[in-house]
Amino acid sequence: MICYLCKDRIGEGEPFYNDYEQYICKPCFADAPRCWICRFPGKALQEVEGLGHECEFCRGNLIDGETDLTPLVEPLRAYLKPFGLKIPATPLYQRAGWRALRDLQTDADLPPPEFIDDYLRYAYPLYWHDGALHLLHRMTKATFVPYAVVQFAAGDIASAHALPNLGGNSPFHTFARGWAHWLGHQAAQLLGYDLERRQLRKWPELGLMGEFERWERMARLNKPAKMVVYFQAHLKQLAAKHLFEPITPPRG
Repeated sequence: MICYLCKDRIGEGEPFYNDYEQYICKPCFADAPRCWICRFPGKALQEVEGLGHECEFCRGNLIDGETDLTPLVEPLRAYLKPFGLKIPATPLYQRAGWRALRDLQTDADLPPPEFIDDYLRYAYPLYWHDGALHLLHRMTKATFVPYAVVQFAAGDIASAHALPNLGGNSPFHTFARGWAHWLGHQAAQLLGYDLERRQLRKWPELGLMGEFERWERMARLNKPAKMVVYFQAHLKQLAAKHLFEPITPPRG
């Protein structure tokens, strides 16, 4: 085997990394800059503003600002409809770097991400805020689709309650966030996006996934239709208790 980067021969029994039908020797893999998306240490890396390096294999195969998102979003409407959720007829999209997008979701002091999975540990790559879907400049289709389910669901719930997002910490917010996160996890599972399913199973941290485990447990014993009825009824109760201040009648 010949190293893709340094062109030296990789001896029998020596450790190596391989992807894209290419082999990388251990010294090159340890020292070379690597792609933000796939971690491959390409030899034609380019810097993407607000993200990181992008390799020659990812370049041109990612969703970016030039991609028409309509063919990806339209099937999500049919998926969310049985759950009583809607996607705006003409969604608004705002591209963002990782820092701006993470700042919308948390003010925690966190280390800068080197790769996208470092970022996903603490924040979503898409986030509904103030009537628009904010998203990273570039990502794979497999990343976009299930995370779009999460955030379109969150956006519909937030908009119905005159909220900019579901970022609060009340029981209403954590209950609704968990439901939206569970819907995205289910979408990843149905589509066979195993990496994204596993990521959604454990991330983001810092409580951003809300009461996700509640819905996982419930799904083991209940059909989705029954869960929808429970969600809608319980959400209404939580909204009345935690979102709306009681009106105090005037004295006299």
